Amino acid sequence: MKTKLLLMLLLWGTCFSCNAPQQNKKESDLTKVNKNMTNEQLREKLALALEDMKAKAIEMGIEGVATASVLNNGDTVDWIGEMKVVGSYCNWKDGYNLVAVAWSKCGEVIATQADSGDPNHKTITGELGYAGGAYDEYEGCKLAFAFSGATSEEDLVVAKYGIERMKGYISSR
Repeated sequence: MKTKLLLMLLLWGTCFSCNAPQQNKKESDLTKVNKNMTNEQLREKLALALEDMKAKAIEMGIEGVATASVLNNGDTVDWIGEMKVVGSYCNWKDGYNLVAVAWSKCGEVIATQADSGDPNHKTITGELGYAGGAYDEYEGCKLAFAFSGATSEEDLVVAKYGIERMKGYISSR
């Protein structure tokens, strides 16, 4: 009986969501969207960009955490996010959880659609206000990348490098 009830609720919910009004998108927005990339393809490309960020951090002699998020096809809420640890995920000596700081930078970038750490941006709960997160838009995708573990300037270099690599991967389909 419980199984039948669950199945009925699931079917009803599916039908209800199919009949829900679609988000209102302007035609000009739709033409800019990267229609050839699935979220799974973008996730694979994120993994490649994160490997490149890791290599860049190692080349620079720094450790920390790289985060990367992408919003595909003009969606408003379905961000895809991945993370890569480079050496260590915490700075135990100075007391920094680098995972938390990197994702906070990425979250600030997503919310503001600008690089993190802007002194003119009043931080909101969850944001730490640290520089080192980068934002860009490319072929219908919104890109938010961050690094945490070094100086803010070095973090930003790695984040921007990741975005440039991701653009290359998107272009190469």
